[in-house]
Amino acid sequence: MLRTPCWLVFGLLAASALAGEPGAQQPPPLTILTHQEPPFVYHDEEGKLTGYAVELVRGIQSETGDETPILLNPWARIYFRATSEPNVLLFSLVRNADRESTFHWITPITRNLHGLFADRDLHLEIQSLKDLEKLPAIGVQRGDFREQLLIEAGLTNLVSYTTWPQALGALLKGRVSALFFSAAGIDYYCKELQENCSNIVNIYQHEVVATYLALSRQGTSDELVRQWKQAAEDYKASEDFAKMAGDWVNRYRKELGFPLHLGDGALNFWVKPRAGTPAASIRSAHPDQSGSLN
Repeated sequence: MLRTPCWLVFGLLAASALAGEPGAQQPPPLTILTHQEPPFVYHDEEGKLTGYAVELVRGIQSETGDETPILLNPWARIYFRATSEPNVLLFSLVRNADRESTFHWITPITRNLHGLFADRDLHLEIQSLKDLEKLPAIGVQRGDFREQLLIEAGLTNLVSYTTWPQALGALLKGRVSALFFSAAGIDYYCKELQENCSNIVNIYQHEVVATYLALSRQGTSDELVRQWKQAAEDYKASEDFAKMAGDWVNRYRKELGFPLHLGDGALNFWVKPRAGTPAASIRSAHPDQSGSLN
């Protein structure tokens, strides 16, 4: 009986290891997904995808040397893929306790004040979400994390709209008593709809919500996570980031009137406190600091 030389056996095994076992499934390439979210993600007049979040991700991407295109998908599809597939990079994703162990959190993008917005003449004392039951109707966007937050709080006086412009229109027409939304969102859509919203004010501040660039956890390698986290840290420490972020801050202030500032590596959508001003009135929603968004 003929014997195969040992050197040939080892050579075949090495070749097999390099090529992978027949039928073995290799990890898919990186996919970068986002959705239309003006003014952070949108197409400009030339059809180019832009916005602060887009330029931030591209800047971080340049640090890695990766050239994967950023793809637009509906949010429901993005979230499904990111919770069922490896190597899915997505933005902008709200970070909360329920999602904490589902994703790798690369870097913050924005922080925004969220709460109840209504006509300034609505005099109602609100100390907690439970107090929102006193209102006849609260407008929310269908499928939005804030809608789910209020549902979980046991509220049944919600009116869900397909888009925020529809919800804002309902508030201005008196069809709902208030919106559970964000300060930046109110400012942006009032300008988009060319509506006078000077009487709409924040009557209850619930929390500060942070959005992130995140990586899917299931099947994603620790090395890919480390690479993107390091790239984010390096880019945010660079002059290129300071210029890019500063340009968008000035643009959002000038064109949209947003009260915002850059702090702790993210766009914060409130006026920067003066030195020495107590910050106790702003409660951070970062899980590392407050434990939970809810």
